Amino acid sequence: MTRSRLLKKLLGDADPLIRRIRVQWERFSERERRLVRLLLSLVAGLALWTAVTSLFWDPYMAKKDEIEALRAEMLKVLALSQEIGSTRELILAQSRRLGQEERGFSLIAYLEEEADRAHIRPLVTRMTPRNLPPEGAYRIGMVSMKIDSVDLPHAVFFLARLERSPHFIRITRLSMKRRFNDHSKLDLEIDVEAVQPA
Repeated sequence: MTRSRLLKKLLGDADPLIRRIRVQWERFSERERRLVRLLLSLVAGLALWTAVTSLFWDPYMAKKDEIEALRAEMLKVLALSQEIGSTRELILAQSRRLGQEERGFSLIAYLEEEADRAHIRPLVTRMTPRNLPPEGAYRIGMVSMKIDSVDLPHAVFFLARLERSPHFIRITRLSMKRRFNDHSKLDLEIDVEAVQPA
């Protein structure tokens, strides 16, 4: 069936419907016609608003949301970049400080000095040095210490001095046990590591 025949058939089928609508329109009073026109205007306005919204407003809002999401991501990236920069500066400062670390630094001698300063040197019953596998350009020494029958204030003073040491040392293990014969005293076991240039 050609397009012109199809169009004629559709118009022919629609013709009785149009006639019925025209007859009905003629029966309406002027007031009813105004109401129908108003209703058709509202439907047309709603259809136009829906078309404008779907064609322009919805894509605009979608793009706006996308831009907001990108802006939030950019702020996260900026914050991360600043954090990386400050971490890099800290690493460089620590590397410079580590480069200035004394080559002949002895962890066991340093621990003995600190035990003397804390007045607990006679209570140290064991100091066992060990060398751990190197980490890159740095070597790591470790000393396991056992301190018997120390009171809490002296133990805290000693540990605080180790934590605030100007050298690259860290306490990697700490065990405290109350003595069975004197509950005011403690037995300590500590592992201390020192990082030095190889």
